[in-house]
Amino acid sequence: KSCPDGGSSTRLWSGSPTTPSRTSGGSSACMCQAETPAETVTINQQSVMATNGRSARNGSGLGDSHSNGHSNGKSGSMAESLTAGNLYHMALEAKPVLGDWFSIADTATRLGLAILAFYRHLLMQPLALLRFAHSWNLQWCARAPHPRYGWKGVLLTLYLPILPFALMAAELIKRAGEYLPGAEPDWKMKGPGRVFFQRPDSFVASILWDFYLAVSVFSGSFLQYGDDKMALVHTLYDEICVKEYWYTLLDAAQARRPRQLATWDGRAAHDVGCGVASGGCNLVAKISDSYLGIGDKILKRGKAAGGDFDDLDDVQRLLEADPQYAGKQAVLCEFVSPSKAVTVSSEGFSNVHSLDIVTTRTKSGVKVLTVLLWTDCSDWSSHSCEAGYLIDVHSETIVAPTAWYSPYFAKQNSKLLGVRLPGVREACAKAVAAHEASELPWLTTVGWDAMITDDGVYFFEGNVAAYRTPRRIFLTPSITRAFFEEFRGEGSPVPS
Repeated sequence: KSCPDGGSSTRLWSGSPTTPSRTSGGSSACMCQAETPAETVTINQQSVMATNGRSARNGSGLGDSHSNGHSNGKSGSMAESLTAGNLYHMALEAKPVLGDWFSIADTATRLGLAILAFYRHLLMQPLALLRFAHSWNLQWCARAPHPRYGWKGVLLTLYLPILPFALMAAELIKRAGEYLPGAEPDWKMKGPGRVFFQRPDSFVASILWDFYLAVSVFSGSFLQYGDDKMALVHTLYDEICVKEYWYTLLDAAQARRPRQLATWDGRAAHDVGCGVASGGCNLVAKISDSYLGIGDKILKRGKAAGGDFDDLDDVQRLLEADPQYAGKQAVLCEFVSPSKAVTVSSEGFSNVHSLDIVTTRTKSGVKVLTVLLWTDCSDWSSHSCEAGYLIDVHSETIVAPTAWYSPYFAKQNSKLLGVRLPGVREACAKAVAAHEASELPWLTTVGWDAMITDDGVYFFEGNVAAYRTPRRIFLTPSITRAFFEEFRGEGSPVPS
């Protein structure tokens, strides 16, 4: 499943011991905190940005190029070249056209924009849309474990001229089914990232929101991918773009990422690099094609101290006993902790957080569309976040809450406005370079998951942004129009 909107399928970790890390493409060194006083810790100073003092609100410190919150000429020029021009600024400054975010007026506006986009597609590219709709409907209606419902996909395709309304009718049926005894939970609500899909309080607005999610993802996916079959597969399942694929792109961009020590092939664990027995840090196991953090496991090192493992045989035993890992490929990487020197959460919360960087192919090449911060987390995962913010790449400053993202965040207590996050510009440059390294012509948008550490920004993975991007596309009429005018470089054809 391609990572759904919002929460990254990457978990971000805090706690003790903090992780070892790897500077991809360059020299690497473990940056674990010592578990015992005798353990020696080394850090590659060349991969660490200058830290000659810090203000209380991240003024000049980790990765700082200036101390007054405003970008200087060189950094400002670099940031401007990184971002997606008008699209970037409109998303950064978005305001609801009518009412408040997630009011009846707002949800109706967004739904209307998604429907209008569909009919533009139908008018300008009828045959391509027909092919896309046929594959989309078969894929989503015939997916395991219910292949007997494939006929519904064919039926939906026959209704192409009124497909948005057919999709809305399907959502009504699905909503009614939720009240039946023994109903299976929606996949969006199964994982810890359910906050990104919470419905509005108003019953009418909640119905319109369900309609919007169904129609916007369909219309937005066609805008992003055209009728490319492999791209369409990735709206449901990551066939190519599994975690190992993102690692190769991040390495090509020389981006920092946690060091991988093992793989799991569905039946057996295998050492990678220096192996599981090396180092003194905990491990995080992640199923390669999973999403919303489903299946993530922290394995604590040191059985003598009550931990889970000492060597590869222990990891084999642990994963072999977990039914979620049966027949599934997985990666095991060192556990990484967030920075203690940079303020990334409100008082009373740990520094667990996620940088959500969306890059997109435009007519001017790969650019940054948005940078979000998910923070104020209640446990070790950023999927438990209680606050989200927009970050301005140019000033590396938190400038607004993500009140438009989901109803959950429209009510948040925004205490971090104005806080600087040094290192964001560099992270964006790495994300752009990693996206540029992909040779997949249909990979129009990518959501990169990263974290600020005391050793710089570390990336965990990328995600096909099939679900993240539509929430930007249909925010307001002007943004939707801008996407049609500006959004697209290499990739499947889209009407100009």
